[in-house]
Amino acid sequence: MHFNLHYLLIISLFFPVFSPAQSSSAPLGTPGPAYWQNRADYNIYATLDTSQHRIIGKVAITYTNNSPYPLPYLWLQLDQNKFRADSRGTQVNTTGSRHEGNTTNGFEIGGVFYQGAGSTEKGRPALYTITDTRMQIKLNAPLPPNGAKASIAIDYSFTIPEEGADRMGRILLEDGWVYEAAQWYPRMAVLDERTGWNNLPYLGAGEFYCEYGNFEYTIDVPSGFVVAGSGELLNPGEVLPRSYLKKLEAARQSDTTMFIIPPEEAGNAPVGSGKRGVWKFRMDNARDVAWACGKALIWDAGGARLPDGRRVLIQSFYPHESLNGWDRATEYAKASVEHYSEKWFTYPYPTLSNVAGTVGGMEYPGIHFTEYARSGNRLWVTLDHEVAHNWFPMIVGSNERQHAWMDESFVTFMGYYAAQAFKGAEYNSYITDYKAMRKRFMGAGLGPVTRPPREIGRGFSDIVYFKPAIALLTLREYVLGPERFDYAFRQYIQNWAYKHPQPEDFFKCMENASGEQLDWFWQSWFYQDENLDQEITDARLRDDGSVSLTLTNRLGMPMPVVVELTLADGTTQRKELPVDIWNQGNTYNFTYRAGQPVQSILIDPDEWLPDMERRNNEWKF
Repeated sequence: MHFNLHYLLIISLFFPVFSPAQSSSAPLGTPGPAYWQNRADYNIYATLDTSQHRIIGKVAITYTNNSPYPLPYLWLQLDQNKFRADSRGTQVNTTGSRHEGNTTNGFEIGGVFYQGAGSTEKGRPALYTITDTRMQIKLNAPLPPNGAKASIAIDYSFTIPEEGADRMGRILLEDGWVYEAAQWYPRMAVLDERTGWNNLPYLGAGEFYCEYGNFEYTIDVPSGFVVAGSGELLNPGEVLPRSYLKKLEAARQSDTTMFIIPPEEAGNAPVGSGKRGVWKFRMDNARDVAWACGKALIWDAGGARLPDGRRVLIQSFYPHESLNGWDRATEYAKASVEHYSEKWFTYPYPTLSNVAGTVGGMEYPGIHFTEYARSGNRLWVTLDHEVAHNWFPMIVGSNERQHAWMDESFVTFMGYYAAQAFKGAEYNSYITDYKAMRKRFMGAGLGPVTRPPREIGRGFSDIVYFKPAIALLTLREYVLGPERFDYAFRQYIQNWAYKHPQPEDFFKCMENASGEQLDWFWQSWFYQDENLDQEITDARLRDDGSVSLTLTNRLGMPMPVVVELTLADGTTQRKELPVDIWNQGNTYNFTYRAGQPVQSILIDPDEWLPDMERRNNEWKF
């Protein structure tokens, strides 16, 4: 198509790249002075019944309404209901996809109690309605705005599915069951200025959107079980022998991996506190927590050094089947935490745990689950990806249910540089071979990146993970340069740490902090599905030794142009042309004086661009 950058003025009426994320969002891509965000603090007690594979829990939620609106009702997410036979998620995922999962009973609610703001009475039974994976609590009196607090208490239970949509689950290995518990308690839905209540059902493909708060939670398991959880273990002296405590403290200060429970002790380790092991954890300023357990888990640990001088305890929990490969898991996670902390934003939590089990790869604050059979590069790339999720969406709390690319592609992009920095230097990232990957999605008609996950079928990974990650790679290496991109990307993380940005906040922040207008870039790569074909249409040698060139942008995507000229003596010269050359149309003419005869001309010599036809990129005299 004929392309003109002024055309964007018309397009923007229909594709609102710069519509405000919230009325309180600032034009700099930062939270504005009127920005508000609600809060949810949790206290949870959960008992694992291994004979029935059931979790029986009680959750007490302190909910703070910081919005300017009185709330006549509240919404909570009951994600385990996705595994009911009649759920929307069960009806949608019928093709054996990773998001299908087994059918179970879902959440069984034993009682719901509510205590309003300022009340001194004990919580009374609440009036509530459950619809699929959502619960609405109808209040007798609206919860007042501007900081009013309310208390919600819920008794619940559910059966842990063996296949939990690749987010959680359980697996029977040679030495017993390994449980990975996530979406394991009723949690508050997010209220924001953009959408109101974010109460979309959980279908499996779309992940999560959670309020921030502090978590204290207790996991009650059979004696001898080892529990790994988000955050800091509060009662190590009650569940671990003194020798293990000494090894844990030594591991935090160690740059190499140490066994806490070595292979020969796994299965017979003296852990627990009597007939039952009661493990208590705390996680502050987080949007979620998860945990895992097993009786025969090997446990090793080491310490990551942070730029601010702190040490993070890196831990790995894995069965005997994983010993050949997972023995490097702590080393991998340590390298990732140190790299991301140095390059982007310091890791804020006291621990990080890797757990080997049935889940292929899934992230939660301070803990992630990865398939127990992985090793080598497959283990590195998955662990690194899940560790990076601590930055997106755990620190920068985007809406995964609506904008999956805002975390998946960001961490895929970050992993490209983490693999380069890893001291082993033997591993690749998901997009190391980005040139080959581009050929798969460019011109494939997959549609815009910015669609919600529930609307994406064919090409889900390309749309959500790879295309936008390669777009960011191209923006950094070809359009802005590393210095300007890195500064702007760090600003975005600092602006929105522990907050809820929208896509427009990211776009505006990158523009303001880099000093570059990029609406043409966001339109082509994210809001539309345009393709690129830059062409040398004509080139002529003049009598005065100069070269006259005509370049054409044959398809819709505009990009800057790098022209490389090979001279008679074999040397090369480059001319960098800005994207503005396409302002007046899809052809551009210019003259270049090289100082000696030109033998050939090549555009995009480093092949950074997703050019669909490279045969017209070269001209030989």
